[in-house]
Amino acid sequence: MRILIESLLIIFLLNPHPAEAFRVGGLKTPASFIVDPALGNYFISNINGKSGSRDNNGFIIKLDPSGKTLFVNRGGDPQVTLNAPDGLALKGNILYVTDIDSLRWFDKNNGKPLGHIDLTGIGAKRLKGLAFDGEGNLYISDVLANAIYKVDAAHKVSIFSKDNRLGNPTGMVYDSARKRLIVVTRATGKILGIGQDGKIAPVINTSTKFKNLNGVDWGRKGNLLVSDETAGKIYRIRNFSRTEIVRENILTPAGISFDYARNLILVPSSKGNLAFTIP
Repeated sequence: MRILIESLLIIFLLNPHPAEAFRVGGLKTPASFIVDPALGNYFISNINGKSGSRDNNGFIIKLDPSGKTLFVNRGGDPQVTLNAPDGLALKGNILYVTDIDSLRWFDKNNGKPLGHIDLTGIGAKRLKGLAFDGEGNLYISDVLANAIYKVDAAHKVSIFSKDNRLGNPTGMVYDSARKRLIVVTRATGKILGIGQDGKIAPVINTSTKFKNLNGVDWGRKGNLLVSDETAGKIYRIRNFSRTEIVRENILTPAGISFDYARNLILVPSSKGNLAFTIP
């Protein structure tokens, strides 16, 4: 890993807009923006080009709560491979990331590579979102294969669901109360639930017509937050039925998440090459 503090790479602005807590510029096709709930640091994955290119020039940036760059994990650094890093998830001290057809994981504290799995053997094409369930299993969406894979604590991989009804699955979050995986879809703009029995069913009852959904996370009071990259909107869905627009006119909002400690929605704009937060 190479430690980088590049003033031209990351520009961190406090309160650049009255409706934003902060904004990070100088990114390269940012895909996911998450917070470490234990320490409050932020991670942003950057595809840096086309999502299927094996060019090893993707990177993940880590920021502290004040916006200071702690490190940048860049493909091509010693022992680091990152072609097109996309979905992010944290478990303990480990940061997981999807990278085309591989799952990679790093030490969240120093960026050291810890391992990877090549999922081409089970038909992986373009891995996207990540979500953990309450038992420590990791789920991975495959946006091109219309599949969800399951990785257990021993890193054994299996197919959890493979069905064209998944409509190019992207972001995911686990619903522990109902023991189901909630998945948003790019092709069909649907929000689906997949139970442990594999049954697929819509989870919301709303007249809102979504276009191409990308990210999803839990907000306050059990509300769902979803990003529609084509419509350029962030939605809040209350009680799986009432939909309201949180913010619109966003250039391609991608893999959003929610920072509970600071009550912030974390939004990467993939074509805007920036990320920002919505209080």
